[in-house]
Amino acid sequence: MYHFSVSTMLTAVPFILAGVPMTLWISFAALAIGVLIGLPVGALRTTNIRAVDTLLGVYVEVFRNTPVLVQIVWFYYVLPILLHVNLGAVDAGILALGLNTSAYLAEIFRGGILGIASGQTEAALSLGFTGVGTMRFVVLPQVTRKMLAPFVNQFVVLVKDSALVAYIGVLDIMHRGDVVTVQSSRPLEVYTTVAIAYFTLCFAASRLMRWIEVRFAVPG
Repeated sequence: MYHFSVSTMLTAVPFILAGVPMTLWISFAALAIGVLIGLPVGALRTTNIRAVDTLLGVYVEVFRNTPVLVQIVWFYYVLPILLHVNLGAVDAGILALGLNTSAYLAEIFRGGILGIASGQTEAALSLGFTGVGTMRFVVLPQVTRKMLAPFVNQFVVLVKDSALVAYIGVLDIMHRGDVVTVQSSRPLEVYTTVAIAYFTLCFAASRLMRWIEVRFAVPG
């Protein structure tokens, strides 16, 4: 009969938790890329310029309809061959996760922008605002507050998806768990520890984001 070893878990904890900074760095860096690209992509898809909407629509659909792991592997192994550049595992993971996140955030931003009453945009334009000014000072402040809930969910998904970078050798929480498993031959204890670590991170992130959501929610 298999005996669960608590001592193995306790021994593995320090080494596994040493991967938390890497997991958080990848998640936040990818989130930053997602916002910086997703916001303009989402905004441009509301301009009713068919060629722009079609091109950006292809971008969004490619990243939303291919597995994240495939994207990570592609950016790590294929992109350097095509562009003749040296792309490290961490950079490839961040880039792949960031672009994937941008596709989902683009749709969140797009839906938020389309959800703003057209009368507000018309009123801003009649007051002398430019199209860019209207987007910046009237539309985006409201969209940012309304999209907090889906933004929370997307960030938690990103933290969980970051575990996939272990496949290309990034020494994050997941990969450290793999190392300990090989050394100890105790996958049950080690991967239970890994699961607890991810749960704690995601739960903490979810609670923090929920607090921000409530703090900055649109009154109503």
